[in-house]
Amino acid sequence: MSSVVYSHEFDMIRESWQRCYAQGFLPTDSVRGQLLSESQIISLQKDSRFLLEHAIPVFDSLYPLYKHAEYIAVLTDRHGTIIHTVSTPEFQELADSIYMLPGANWLENTMGTNAMGVTLLEKKPVLVYGEDHFYRTNHFLACAASPIFNSMGELLGAVNISCRIEQYTSSILPLVTMLADSLQNRLLLSEARQEHLLTLRHLEKLENEHPTPLLTLDSDQRIVRANRAAERIIGRDCLGKEFSIKDGYVMESISDHSQRLWRSITIRPRPASKQKHYVFDDIFGTCPTITRVKQLAIRAASMETPLLLSGESGTGKELFAQAIHSASTRNDQPFIAVNCSAIPEDLVESELFGYERGAFTGAKAEGSIGKFEAAHNGTLFLDEIGDMSLRAQAALLRAVQEKVITPVGSVKSKQVNVRIIAATHKHLPDEIRSKRFREDLYYRLKGIQLTLPPLRKRSDIGALATHLLHKLDASTSLSHEALAHLHQHSWPGNVRELNSILVQAAFLAEGGQIEPVHLQWEQDLPEGNTLSPQPSHRLSLEETEKETILRTLDSTRWNISRAAQLLQVSRNTLYRKLTEYGFHRQ
Repeated sequence: MSSVVYSHEFDMIRESWQRCYAQGFLPTDSVRGQLLSESQIISLQKDSRFLLEHAIPVFDSLYPLYKHAEYIAVLTDRHGTIIHTVSTPEFQELADSIYMLPGANWLENTMGTNAMGVTLLEKKPVLVYGEDHFYRTNHFLACAASPIFNSMGELLGAVNISCRIEQYTSSILPLVTMLADSLQNRLLLSEARQEHLLTLRHLEKLENEHPTPLLTLDSDQRIVRANRAAERIIGRDCLGKEFSIKDGYVMESISDHSQRLWRSITIRPRPASKQKHYVFDDIFGTCPTITRVKQLAIRAASMETPLLLSGESGTGKELFAQAIHSASTRNDQPFIAVNCSAIPEDLVESELFGYERGAFTGAKAEGSIGKFEAAHNGTLFLDEIGDMSLRAQAALLRAVQEKVITPVGSVKSKQVNVRIIAATHKHLPDEIRSKRFREDLYYRLKGIQLTLPPLRKRSDIGALATHLLHKLDASTSLSHEALAHLHQHSWPGNVRELNSILVQAAFLAEGGQIEPVHLQWEQDLPEGNTLSPQPSHRLSLEETEKETILRTLDSTRWNISRAAQLLQVSRNTLYRKLTEYGFHRQ
């Protein structure tokens, strides 16, 4: 199974839409998800016990890579019914609201075009991004799914990862296919042991390549085998030693032979008891530009003044916001993040200020508090503030300047005490001149302004890449040639893009040194071929921009909406650039 974007992906999505229309569905229809009863879910999970037994450790292996992200990982049976999910706390409530939870069916004839439904029908990995979803209510999602087969080639189910489109990175689809492959390896390994069809040497090879930490113990609890993932936890000289687990990890038996001559176990991190926010020590940088911004942010943390963080997407604005909160006197109070660009305009007031029960159709019976109230005495982080509508800006202005909110459906106002940190990738003075942003709100938010440098203007890309690889616990390093390629890239996605590329590169390098062939840029061709080496001379900013736009358009088959999303610009900006550079589809 290949971890690349399949060339027929867009055909699969188009055909899925055609089937949805043929069933009488409309994109504007309300999604009415149906759930099995609790007893039915328990019965279904019992029927899928063999699949679940092996899937849970594989899902747990996501934790080190994505513990700070907002996502949900989903396992379905072959009929499209969800039987297991793992979600970050920040994404859980949203996942429940869209029926992405055990007992819900996500086949095409229930949920329209979606990654799980399409991959189960086509039996191929697929990415369904934003407006690819048939129902508009799911356009905020980026979902990747891959099918799972048994040793006989029979479809067992699917693995899916979903996140907001703002959190999407190019590593999600390869990661999903890797998870499906890993799960299939576990199933094959289990079947082989039961049927005695494979030799011990082949079993050891499969276990050693397995991403989950695996140990084999003899009857005296001494280690007789350990794969690389386990050795990274307990040390490479572990063979023959009595097994004792380190603090902070738990073990789970996956095989216990009848004569107890040996057994296999998995090791996984204990779940954190409390969410921890980033601190300034988490912000790496040796470049004078980034260290200066860090120093200013440390000073700003001791103040109560509103703070505006500006910078391109992927430069670490939320990382700085959390670190400022952690260093402030409010660090024992809530830090609430709001992605302003992801809130539908008609839900802005209820999302920010909460609502009383019965305030509108679809509201929770008990009502709900808003983000301002949830952040009371703490910090409210308003991300992508420049993408708010003018109506939403007007509602926000009153709350910011008066520190008073009124929940939807209520006549009573509430006093709130929050420190506002706002962030944007846009140049707000330009937005004000274009009448897209309120000048009075701008000056309310711009108490202190910090601008984060784009990665292409930083002098520490190599050191940062090494630091990120160390955080990934990747036992690899960058060759001189790979490092040169990193310096030549224009980095439209900045640090987020760098981390995504390194995750994929470390996986492809398989423990060896990362070479240029392992670096797969966002604009790579759908077939997965790496681009030709970039010229040794540094391109001008205009040349870099032209090349980036063309590669992105080619990779999306000139889908303007998708290309604009990847380039982190509006459709209007992209159209203007196409006219300016005289680009036309071939």
